[in-house]
Amino acid sequence: MTCSHCVVTDRQFDPTIARADLKRFRRRGADAATRKLVAAVQAAELPREATLLDIGGGIGAIHHHLLDRGFARAEHVDASAAYIAAAKGEAERLGHGERVTFRHADVRAVADELALADVVTLDRVVCCDPDYAGLLRAAADHARKLLAFSYPRRNWLSRAIAECGNRWRALWRDPFRSYIHAPAAMAAVVERAGLQRRWQGGTPLWVVVVFERSARPRPISSKTPLSAF
Repeated sequence: MTCSHCVVTDRQFDPTIARADLKRFRRRGADAATRKLVAAVQAAELPREATLLDIGGGIGAIHHHLLDRGFARAEHVDASAAYIAAAKGEAERLGHGERVTFRHADVRAVADELALADVVTLDRVVCCDPDYAGLLRAAADHARKLLAFSYPRRNWLSRAIAECGNRWRALWRDPFRSYIHAPAAMAAVVERAGLQRRWQGGTPLWVVVVFERSARPRPISSKTPLSAF
């Protein structure tokens, strides 16, 4: 790992959490927000045998699903070694092993080494990273067609949950923190990279948004409200 935040993330999402997430995935499938993200990607017009870059993909729920439904290849980049190991094992079990490349890294550190992909996804990733701008820039720069990501709804409930969690971790001297970033600020980063908002949905707790690369990027305002889409 190349940064202190990535080391913290690697420690936070340890083998115990990875095993629990994988067990839950095998029993119930992907979570509701992940299912909505995958459905939105599938609803878009994409090349045959599309490619995927899944950033912070956890146990690999997104690429496990999309590789079964027409995607040709996927690359999974994650700061958690435990998640990479769990996702790799599940990919082998599902027969996807030869179609997924795994990389234990900070995507910003290895951005120059990554190939472009038709679709780039970040499911519940930006809320774990203080540098949302750098993370989303790296993701957007690698998206040929779509960028899809999810984040917590920015309201009193999500802020209270994040604050309580962060205070509890501070008491135990755990350096990991969660973040509730401004939706308009995140959208502005992606739009400056030449993508336009195509769809937004989600669950009571999570927003899922899909951006599409445009041949003719429109003028961008950082004050454009996401609620208009």
